[in-house]
Amino acid sequence: MSLERYLRLSETVPGWTRGAEAQELARISYSLPEGAVLVEIGSFLGSGTILLAGPRRMRGSGTVHCIDPFDGGGDSFSVPHYQSVLAQFASGLMRDHFERNIRECGLAPWVEIHQGRAEEVAESWTTPIDLLFLDGDQSPASARKVYDRWVSFLKVGGVIALHNSEPANHRPDHDGQRLIAEQEIREPWFCDVRLVTSTTLAVKAR
Repeated sequence: MSLERYLRLSETVPGWTRGAEAQELARISYSLPEGAVLVEIGSFLGSGTILLAGPRRMRGSGTVHCIDPFDGGGDSFSVPHYQSVLAQFASGLMRDHFERNIRECGLAPWVEIHQGRAEEVAESWTTPIDLLFLDGDQSPASARKVYDRWVSFLKVGGVIALHNSEPANHRPDHDGQRLIAEQEIREPWFCDVRLVTSTTLAVKAR
C-alpha cells in the first residue's frame, strides 16, 4: 500500500487529523528508523493510529503504542463531540470499535493497546520513544501532566507532535496543547519547530 492509501483509510474513521497535518504525520512515521517506537496518547476510534501504523507496516517494523482510557472522557469541549460520534453506533464499547477499525485496515500487528490514563501508563513505561503524538485530554492541567510525564522518554532526535496547538486555539479548557507548545517546544530543548495546520511538530535537541 501507499501512504495515500492509509490517508484515505484514516478519513473513513471519525477523527480530527486531516489534510496537511495527516500527511505530515504519515510521512514522519515512514521516515523513522527500523523498529521505531511510536506513542499516541489519545486514540479515540483509530483515525490517527492508522496514519502512524500504516507507514510502519510499509516499512515492515515498528510499533504504535496507543494509550487511551477508551471511556469517552476528556476536556469539557471535547466530550460532547465524542458522545455525538459514538451515538452513531448502535452498540459496542469504544475500544471494540477502535480494534475493529485497526483490524480491518490490516494494522493489528503494528499496534499495541494500553488502556488507561496516560499519566498512569507512564508509571510503568521504560522504553525510549521515536515519535510522541499528544492528542488526549486537552485541558491545561491534563495536557501539562501528560507532557511532563512523557517527554523524558522521547529520544534526542525523536519527534514530538501536539495536535490542536495552533495559536488561534483559545477555547476555554481546550487549549492545553497550545500552552505546552508556547511554553515548552522551543530552543534549546527542541529544534525544527513548525506548525502544520493545527499540529506543532519539533525534534528533541537535548
